[in-house]
Amino acid sequence: MISVEELKQQLESTLNQETLAWLNVSDDARALFQKGSLPTRKTEQWKYSPLTPLLKQSYFETQELGSPGDANGLSTSADAIQNTQRLVFVDGQFNRELSDYKGLEQQGLVSLFSECNEQQQQLVKQHLGRVCPLDQHIFASANYAALNEGVLIHVPANQVVETPICLVYLTTPSETPRHHNTRILVVAETSSQLSLIEQYSSSGQQAHHFHNHLCEVVLSANAKLLHLRAQVEDEQICLVNGLHVEQAQDSHYEQHAIAFGSQLKRNDVIVTFKGNNAYSKLNGVFLTKHQQHLDNHLVLEHAAPHCNSDTTYKGFITDKSKAVFDGRIHIHPHAQKTEAHLNNKNLLLSNQAELNTKPELEIYADDVKCSHGASIGQLDANSLFYFQSRGIDKASAEAMLCLGFVNEMVELFPNPAMRSFITENLGRFFNDVDKLKSLWSLES
Repeated sequence: MISVEELKQQLESTLNQETLAWLNVSDDARALFQKGSLPTRKTEQWKYSPLTPLLKQSYFETQELGSPGDANGLSTSADAIQNTQRLVFVDGQFNRELSDYKGLEQQGLVSLFSECNEQQQQLVKQHLGRVCPLDQHIFASANYAALNEGVLIHVPANQVVETPICLVYLTTPSETPRHHNTRILVVAETSSQLSLIEQYSSSGQQAHHFHNHLCEVVLSANAKLLHLRAQVEDEQICLVNGLHVEQAQDSHYEQHAIAFGSQLKRNDVIVTFKGNNAYSKLNGVFLTKHQQHLDNHLVLEHAAPHCNSDTTYKGFITDKSKAVFDGRIHIHPHAQKTEAHLNNKNLLLSNQAELNTKPELEIYADDVKCSHGASIGQLDANSLFYFQSRGIDKASAEAMLCLGFVNEMVELFPNPAMRSFITENLGRFFNDVDKLKSLWSLES
């Protein structure tokens, strides 16, 4: 076990590497990193998520940042979600052989930072770090300081990208702990449309990995983005994931996300409304088992009038696992005529599991319509009795009710290939929870 100070020193030692010189952000990011401190239990936004898994062993001494594992045999995992154009990262490093995005590259819609032309470089300089400031938190500044690659997705005005773009992050088995950073910038110009899928997967049983990911999304006026995300990595993974979205007038952002627990997983989603009549829908479901820990941190910054947001998250927590849901709606003084709703429903299946949920409203305007709520419960006794009275044993009845609770959110995913991918991984998840195994024998 190392101390928090030693962890910071080890993380800082990985930042002294060659970065993209034309970005000119590394020096500032390193300075902010040195001034900052890693979160502890006294840090309000990390109160229920200690960094203990990162302190148990070193992720930074034995492996160069971004050093990839063996990519052989990963084609099936890389192409798990069909009918997409995909970019694949293996242990944080872009893999051209597994990727299939030539059409997007030829149209100038997608480019690696290292391959950006002069116009694309200017676009990256204009937007990178504007939606997510360098000082957002220390993991964000670490991501900036170590930035030597990233992906730019740029959709010109009035263009509709018909085929979904899929970003695949694969982790491979390793004998020693690894760490890696990934970075995405999405810029959707006026009246453009795009569907983006993020898939986080593992290949086989893992050694420990630490993945620090940051994604910035800029939606111009009347732009539309459908964002689907599935985090189905091995449970030994540590993931810190930041998603920052900026919405201009009349823009539309819709997200559907599912996250399976790991030893430490932190998902930040910050949506900022900068223009009138913008709309966001956030649907999410998270599942934890064993001794996993998963933290959801959502902030909706309503900084413009006449904007609407709908947020619904469901949690499934069992065994000795822990989960956190911290959701906040912030209505700025001039954001009149705002309508914003946030709801968190949770199913707690074990007396040893723990959930901390904290929905918040912070309102500084007087003409708004807002609501927030949270519920934590167990399986309904009347529903269990109903199933058992029709000849279904108790274990199978419990399993069917649990699946129904989760599947209500999964069915909202608008992409059939994505739903199939998630259903397959739900099978593996539930089959590893003793009291729910009967469901899958019943299904088969």
